Amino acid sequence: MGGGTLNLRPITSYICRSALTAVCLAFATQAQAGAFGVRTQSAEGLGTGIAGVAAGSALSFSYWNPAALSAIKTIEIEGVLNGFFPSVDIDPAGGGSVGIGRNALVPASYLALPINDRMTFGLSISSPFGLATRTPDNWAGQIYGRNSDIFSVNVNPMLSYRVNDMLSIGAGVQAQYFRANLSQATGPLPGSPSATLKGDSMGVGFNLGMQLRPWTGGSIGIGYRSAISEGLEGDLSMFDTSMPAKATLRTPQLVNFGVRQELTDRFRVMGTVEWTDWSSINVVPVYSVGTGVQLTALPLRYRDGWLFSVGGEYDLSSQYTARAGIGYEIAPVNDMSRDVRMPEPNQMILSAGLAYRYSERMAFDLAVTQSIGLGSGAIAIGPGDPRFLGLPFSATSSLNATIVSVGLKLKLDGASFAAR
Repeated sequence: MGGGTLNLRPITSYICRSALTAVCLAFATQAQAGAFGVRTQSAEGLGTGIAGVAAGSALSFSYWNPAALSAIKTIEIEGVLNGFFPSVDIDPAGGGSVGIGRNALVPASYLALPINDRMTFGLSISSPFGLATRTPDNWAGQIYGRNSDIFSVNVNPMLSYRVNDMLSIGAGVQAQYFRANLSQATGPLPGSPSATLKGDSMGVGFNLGMQLRPWTGGSIGIGYRSAISEGLEGDLSMFDTSMPAKATLRTPQLVNFGVRQELTDRFRVMGTVEWTDWSSINVVPVYSVGTGVQLTALPLRYRDGWLFSVGGEYDLSSQYTARAGIGYEIAPVNDMSRDVRMPEPNQMILSAGLAYRYSERMAFDLAVTQSIGLGSGAIAIGPGDPRFLGLPFSATSSLNATIVSVGLKLKLDGASFAAR
C-alpha cells in the first residue's frame, strides 16, 4: 500500500457517488441472464462472454467470486456502464405483432482496498435483477400482461484472504433493495383498465468464493451468491380500489465455475459453467396485509438456468488486449411456462472486447455482446394452465439483444495496469 497515510475522503466520495449512480441509471434494466436476472457486471468479463470470470483477477470479477480480490495489491476502482438495445417481439396467433423491449442503461461499480499482504477488502454496487417491458394498452394478450418493471440495487462488502500462493478464499454480505411493479388488463376489451401489483423490500444474503492455482499459468475458481428472501410489501390496485398486499419472493442462488489457462505470454483461454437456481421460484402467492387472505398469485414456474461459455484474450501490444467469447444459455422458461412478460428462448451469445491501457494507472474496456434467441419462443396459455384467465392465448416470440459495455479502471496507489 506504499506505506503512506491513506486519505479516505476519495473512497467515501466514490461510494456515495456510486450508490447514487446505481439508483439513477438502473431505471430500466432488461434481463439478460435468464428470467429477470442481469449478468452485465463487468465490461472485461462480457468481452469473453463471462468465460473464466470466477478464475480471473479483475476487480469486477469479484461479483462472481470474492476470492478474485486477493490478486489486487493496490487501491483500485472500477466502473462499468452497459447499454441494452433489445428487440423482443410477440406475434399473437391472430396477428398484430407487438414489440415489448426497452433500451436501458445499467451501471455497476467496484472498490478494492488492500489491508495487508494477504487480505483485501472489496465493495460492489450492482443490479443483479431487473426487467422492463412495455406493451400497447390494447393488444391481444393484455389480460396476461401489460407493463413489467423489476429493479434492484445490491451493495456487497467483501473480504478476501490469500492462504498461500496456491489458494485464495473470499466471502461477503449482500444488502439488496428489490422492487417490482406489474400490470395487466382487467378484461379483453379495448380500453379495459389495468390491475397493478407493486411492492418493494430489503433483503440480506451472502457470497463465497475460492480460487486455486494448481499449476503454472492456470487457475480454477468457484463462486457462490446466495438466495435472498424478499418480503415484498405494497398494494394491489384495480377498479379505483387499492388493497395493501404482501408477497415473499426468493431470488435465486447462483454458482459460477471458471477456469483460465495462459498458453503463451500473450494468449489466454478460459471457460465458464454457471448454474442459477430459478426452479426455486414456482408460484408466488400474494396476500392481503390486513386479513392474510390470498388475493392472487404469480405462477412463474421457472426451471434452472444454465450458461456454458468459452473465450480467449490476446495481448496485441503492451497497451491493447483483444477478447472474444461464445456461449449457450438454457433459459429458465420453456414452452410450458413462457409468458408475455419475458418470452425468452434459449440463446446463443457472441461477444467481443478490447482493452486499452491508457497509462500506468488508467485502463479502459469495451465489449459488445449479441444475444440471439433460438427457436420460435412459443407461448401457449389455455384451460388447465394455472395462468389461464378464461381466454386462451397463443403466440410465438423472438428475442435478440445487443449490449454495449464500457469500463474504466483506476489504480490510486502503487502498481500499474500491465498486459497479463
